[in-house]
Amino acid sequence: MSYLEKEYHPVIEDYITDYVDENLSSVERETFEEVLVHDDDLRELAFSAKEGKKLLEQYRLLKMKK
Repeated sequence: MSYLEKEYHPVIEDYITDYVDENLSSVERETFEEVLVHDDDLRELAFSAKEGKKLLEQYRLLKMKK
């Protein structure tokens, strides 16, 4: 089962969102990153979300230039 097929608790989803948006305190960020070290699926989901956000921002900037 891939990380996209899993259901995550809303608290975990909130942490991923805050991680991607860089809205975590340094202690929360370090703690969450420690969790990511031990959970391959969650780590893949978090980093995919982060990469997706970057790509959407690049797309938005390209559309603004046109």
